[in-house]
Amino acid sequence: MTCGSYDSYSLSYTNIFYLPTMTQRHRSLKIIDTFDEQFSSLSSEDLQTFVAHVRRRLDDVGEKEKSSKQRNDIEEETEGQSTIWSRVCLLSFLLILQSGSSFILQSFSDLISRHILITMYLTMLVGAGGNAGNQAAVLVIRRLATSRTFSVRPLLIRETFSAIIIGLLVTSVGFVRVWIEERGAVLPSLTIAIALFCIVTSSILLGTLLPVILQRIINVDPAHAGPIIQVVMDILGVCITCAIGQTLLVNFSSHKHKEL
Repeated sequence: MTCGSYDSYSLSYTNIFYLPTMTQRHRSLKIIDTFDEQFSSLSSEDLQTFVAHVRRRLDDVGEKEKSSKQRNDIEEETEGQSTIWSRVCLLSFLLILQSGSSFILQSFSDLISRHILITMYLTMLVGAGGNAGNQAAVLVIRRLATSRTFSVRPLLIRETFSAIIIGLLVTSVGFVRVWIEERGAVLPSLTIAIALFCIVTSSILLGTLLPVILQRIINVDPAHAGPIIQVVMDILGVCITCAIGQTLLVNFSSHKHKEL
């Protein structure tokens, strides 16, 4: 008996191995129960042919795995280059956009020179806005990734209420801090507190809406919402702080002095 082309199939639940062999006149099927019976029933010629066949099969599997690995490596390299390029473009755009805060500060140079506390607490204000916006954006991005049914209106209503509550609580902490550092000065403390409330609430609302806008309208990965919120809130925070400072520290103070 000579062994022609054959294959073996393993049934793990019965531990049976099928070994088709070819005779000179017809094809027969041997059912072999164990490895010992398998090798004891084969002649040396059949065993050599069987081993050669297994080697060819293993070589084919190895070539397929190697080809698949090379293809995956190429895809990962291409995807990595594309990701780097898109990130560089976004960061470059945000870098140019963030320079707008410098022009805003220049336009309020008189206010800043007269009231140095604007500069002292500006970092705290824009930092609080960026943190609040990123926090809201992370929650929305996770909701977009895990929820199949996502409604914007209930989310916006809930986050608006949350923004007001969070803004009031954070503003209270900010007011106490400024009041202590300014030794009981009410007007500067009130100015920074109002600016902080406006920045935190607007940042939370922006962090809620921006991931949805990026994914559903612009068709961009909502993960980019984080750096965008940070830059936008830097600019918006400077605008809000300077505008409120101009209203309370300059206009309100001058009007009060005129009455006196």
